[in-house]
Amino acid sequence: MSASTQHLPRATTLGDLVAERSSLGGKAMLVIRDEVLTYAEAETKSNDMANRLLEYGVRKGDVVATLMYNSVAQALVWFGCAKIGAVFASLNVSLARDDLAYSLNDSGATLLVLDSELAPAYNAAERKLQRKLQTFVLGDCGIVAGARPFDRLLGASTTRPGADVGPTDPAAIVYTGGSTSMPKGVLVPHYYYIAAALRYGEVTQATDTDVGFANSHFFHIGGQQFGVTGPLYHGMTGVMEKWFSVSRYLDVARRHGVTIIDPLGTMIAALMNRPPNPNDRDHQIRLGIGIASGQVRRDIRDAFEVRFGVSLLEVYSMTEMGVLLCSERPSDRRAGSSGRTHGWADICIVDQADNPMPPGSQGQILLRPHVMNSTMLRYINKPEETIAAWKNLWYHSGDIGYLDEEGYLYFVGRQAHWIRRRGENIAAFEVEKAITDHPAVLDCAVVGVPSDLGEEDIKAYIQFRPEHGPVSPGDLIQWWKERIAYFKVPRYIEFIERFPRTMTKNEIARHELKSQGVGASWDATQA
Repeated sequence: MSASTQHLPRATTLGDLVAERSSLGGKAMLVIRDEVLTYAEAETKSNDMANRLLEYGVRKGDVVATLMYNSVAQALVWFGCAKIGAVFASLNVSLARDDLAYSLNDSGATLLVLDSELAPAYNAAERKLQRKLQTFVLGDCGIVAGARPFDRLLGASTTRPGADVGPTDPAAIVYTGGSTSMPKGVLVPHYYYIAAALRYGEVTQATDTDVGFANSHFFHIGGQQFGVTGPLYHGMTGVMEKWFSVSRYLDVARRHGVTIIDPLGTMIAALMNRPPNPNDRDHQIRLGIGIASGQVRRDIRDAFEVRFGVSLLEVYSMTEMGVLLCSERPSDRRAGSSGRTHGWADICIVDQADNPMPPGSQGQILLRPHVMNSTMLRYINKPEETIAAWKNLWYHSGDIGYLDEEGYLYFVGRQAHWIRRRGENIAAFEVEKAITDHPAVLDCAVVGVPSDLGEEDIKAYIQFRPEHGPVSPGDLIQWWKERIAYFKVPRYIEFIERFPRTMTKNEIARHELKSQGVGASWDATQA
């Protein structure tokens, strides 16, 4: 059934959806790190959270940030925000001092909830903040000056507060890597989650007897939509863990009776690297939905289906457009492709001048939604980037691909300034900024190179200042680790005396550097 013929639910906001599903009572809605939140508890406790947030001065449109691992507590913060029209901003738990301060300042957050084990990063970032935040800590709050315990956010009233929240109102800010700037905060409306949940049902053919196992996080759109709102909409149980664990993956799936998974290409590769086991098919998983194209070799992906007895459906997604905008379906698969949009959007492949290209020709992937309010509202604080992304009224993905004669999309790769590593989108600009902050560095360039786990690893080309002389790779690595998230720290380092540059703009010729691959560079994993 196409999107245009769907009968839309009464719930068009996340808060209404939680309220409607409360009729399922004591059924487990979420099981996160073995803590259970029932559908009834999701309603009453999120109302409680919403009223407490109001007492602490949070109002419609205010931003509430979290720096937390996957947890029931974080889900309640999100649902509580939804009930009063506050904007939920879950931040990557790997952020260090500088990039954490950037995200807190950029989001405009006035209240922060964080896990106590992540307090050191916040304490380091605090002096760089532009405003004083109300802070609440899950765990020992004594290690954050002036913080209150998380329990203060509960215990008000289980009656839903009266708030005028509609499907077009902002629901969340989700940070995504950019190409030539710092990470962009993607502002998304409530209906964005409803539309994604409808697609989740179309792709998985989900029923309330299914159990979903999400291997992402609240700070990723995949974790939000595969782990929470997709299962919530369809009355399922959603299972989440703190981190993906290759050794525990199937054990967790078996224990909870998981039927739907969402492995990334790197996860597929990691699971296939384990020795075969007679129990590899001892599970109830019937379907996997995830992004493997460009992340893992096709033969590894196909071998995964055979070994584990799971049908893997390819999808093409991004934070700005929501998950599953383009996907295979159980009855509509084409080898090597990411499927079709099934009525949710148009796709166009264009050259560098935005001229449409014929089937089979590679170019940038452009998207245009058919369903109102199902995609992002804008990039926060970045009006020019928002306009540029929607040039000619098409969303410009920055990805390279092609269409066949029947409209199936084939993903080829990403533009040079954007690196995909371990499921994270990383802006080369952001890493380069941290590198050039080092007093010995004159210039640098960061590119993605092939990884042995699929996707890419980060390689840094570094030119030193003559007056400073060289610095050891190990010392550079330590410098970066104190300033940016671990997954942004380069694995490979190559020192260079002069950069190749373009003839027209005298810019560093990244494509030339990228074409050299790993080469003879220094490898942090071998140090």
